[in-house]
Parts: sequence; C-alpha cells; structure tokens
Amino acid sequence: MKNSIEKHAGISMVIGALLATITMALHPVGGNIQHLIKISPVIMTSHIIALFSVPFILFGFWGLTKRLGFDKTLSVLAFITAAIGLFAVMIAGAINGLAIPFFVKNLAGINADKQEVAQLVLTYGFSLNQAFDYIFIGALCEALLLWSVTIFSTKLFPQWVAILGVLLGLGFLMALVFGFTLVDLHGFRIFIFGIVLWIAATGILMSKSGKKSLG
Repeated sequence: MKNSIEKHAGISMVIGALLATITMALHPVGGNIQHLIKISPVIMTSHIIALFSVPFILFGFWGLTKRLGFDKTLSVLAFITAAIGLFAVMIAGAINGLAIPFFVKNLAGINADKQEVAQLVLTYGFSLNQAFDYIFIGALCEALLLWSVTIFSTKLFPQWVAILGVLLGLGFLMALVFGFTLVDLHGFRIFIFGIVLWIAATGILMSKSGKKSLG
C-alpha cells in the first residue's frame, strides 16, 4: 500500500504514547537512600519501558515529517528538534533509571559518613537528570509547535491538533518566563500528559488515513 509506512509510523506513535503512559503510571517518587534501594526494581522497570518507547516515537515522528513533507522547512526542523529531545530523555532515563539503582544497591549498611557522601552523589545525579528533562520537555514542546504551524498551512490534520501543539509549545516558553518548575513530578506529568496526548492523537489519525487531508 502506497502510504503503509506512514500508517505504520502512526501505529508506532500510538505504541510509544502507550509505553510513555505506563512509564508515568509506574514512576515512583524519590526519597532517601534506603527508600531508593527498596524501590529500585520499580525505578528500573519504569525507566526501561520509557527507553523502549523512544524508537517507536522517533519512527512515528519520522513518518509524521514524511506525511507533512520533507520539503517543509519547519517540519524537518521539528523532527531534528524532537530527535534531540528524545536523545536527552534517553540519557535522563539511563541516569535516573539505571545508573542510580546500580549505585544505591551497593550502599546498604554503609556508615553515616559514607551515606553523606553518597547523598551528595545522588543529589548531583538528580540535578543532572533534571537538566536533561528540561531539554527533553523543551525540545518536544517546541517540535510540536513547529509541526503544528506546518499543520495549519497544510491542513493535513484537524486544526485542533495544531492548536494543542501550539498551546504546549507556547506554554513551555511561558512557564520558563514566569519561573515555574517544570521538572518536579507534577510539572513533568502535566507536560508529558499533553505531549503524549498529542502524539497518540496524531498517531491515530496517521494510522487511519492516507495522504489526503485529515481535516
């Protein structure tokens, strides 16, 4: 079928969105060293699912860019921006979901002095993770904004998809301007929910239709 790869890319976006939703449902709240040791299996499971979602979403984004046209500058720029964001979230997932559990499993029973040093290391790790979370959320929101501007001009998707993308992109910029914390668990989930909703909706639309207008 002529547009089967784009439909498969749409299905891939839906799968990626589903995996991201499962990740957020399982994602535990951090705590002290003893708590981290206790919940390490859940931490690793949730982040492995998140890492597994990345290639599905990236393939979906490639299909979306193909649908909108590789001759559309903003669409191609959106794909590059999104790819950078997905690379950042892979690093964040590896730090928070793999490196930290590997680190804390060796900390059981250490003395108070070593615990203090270990806590400093964990604090640095969490800070590094937050930096990559900012890159991820920012890149994805701005990619959605760029794709949405292209959707407005091409009318290949319903206009509400473009409106949601614009709101997410501008919302991220406004949150930065007004100093809102974007990478605490609640702030992260708000933006992730919006991003996942956009990805899932766009993926469903791509999987159901061909090259013709979806509006």
